[in-house]
Amino acid sequence: MSKVKTISAIQKPTDPIEKRKLDNASPAEEADIRGVGSKETENYDTPDLILTSNEKVIRKGNASIKLGKDRNSNRLSGTGGKGQSHCAAIDIVAGTLGHSARSRDRKGNKLYADPNFVLDSARIYVSQKADIDGYFRLKKPKGAGSTSSVTPRSSIALKADNIRVIGRENIRLITRTDSINSQGGELSNADKSGYGIDLIAMNDPEDLQPMVKGENLKDCLNAMLQVIENVSTILDNFISYQQSFNRSVQNHTHMSPFYGTETAPDFKQVMSAGIENMINVTLNCQVPMIADIPLSNVAIVNDYLDNSGVAGDKYILSLYNRTN
Repeated sequence: MSKVKTISAIQKPTDPIEKRKLDNASPAEEADIRGVGSKETENYDTPDLILTSNEKVIRKGNASIKLGKDRNSNRLSGTGGKGQSHCAAIDIVAGTLGHSARSRDRKGNKLYADPNFVLDSARIYVSQKADIDGYFRLKKPKGAGSTSSVTPRSSIALKADNIRVIGRENIRLITRTDSINSQGGELSNADKSGYGIDLIAMNDPEDLQPMVKGENLKDCLNAMLQVIENVSTILDNFISYQQSFNRSVQNHTHMSPFYGTETAPDFKQVMSAGIENMINVTLNCQVPMIADIPLSNVAIVNDYLDNSGVAGDKYILSLYNRTN
C-alpha cells in the first residue's frame, strides 16, 4: 500500500529570512508570527501577487480579494488579457499556490504569483465574461451548455478540496430564468439539454445520461405490473380450462356391446369437452394475448419510454438534467 504524504498542521516557512526570524523568536513572538498569538498575523512565506494596472487587491496573509478584468493566469490570459471589453472580474482566493506557496526561491529571490486555477487552495471566481470550463480544465459534455474561448459567458465558479452548500430550509438549483444571456444572445428551445443541470463525478462527462423522473417511473412500473397481472390471469384461465378437459379425457368410459365391458373411448363426451375447451381458450386466452397485451405494451412504450417525437408528460427521463 502506498504511503500518503501528510502536511503538518503548522507549516514551516521555506524562505530563509522568514525561517531565521522564527528560529530567533521567543515562543510568544513565534505565536504572533504564525497568527495564533495576540497580535495580527504576519504575512510570512507567501508569494506577492502579480497585478496589472487595472487591478485592485485587498490582501491579508495569503488571502486576497482582487477586482479587475477577467484573467485566469498571466496578464495576457482570459478575456481581459485579450483586450476585450465588458469582462469585469472578482477573484477571491484563500491560499495562493496552495501547499507550494513560498515567498522566495532557493537563491533568496522574491517570488511573485499569477492566478493559478489548479494550485490555489480555495477560490470563488466571478466574471462578466469567461471561458470558465477552460480555466478550470473541465471536460466538456457533448451538446450545448459549455464555454470556450469563442463562446465565453458570465460565470461564477467555486473550487476547493471540499465544498458544502447548506440550506436550513431548502436548496434549489434553477436554470433558464431569462430569454437572453449576458452576452445578449437569445436562448432558444432548440436544445433543452443546454439549459439543464449536469452532475458529473470524476470530471468524466462521457457517460452522461438523463435523470429519471420518479413519479413517471412509478406510473410506468405500475402499468407494467398491471400487464403482468393480466398475463397471469390469462395463463391461469388457460390452465383451468386445460385441466378441466384433461379430467374429462382421463375419467371418461365406454361400454362394449360384449357383456358390458369397457372398450373404445367415448367420443361424444370427449368431443363435447374438447369443443368447450377450445372455445374457452380462444375467447379468454388467445384473444387477450393477441389483442390486449400488445396494445398495452405499445401504450406503455409511447407514454413512458419513447422520445422519438415530442415527449409526452409521462416520459420517464428528464429532458434537461443529466448525471453519470
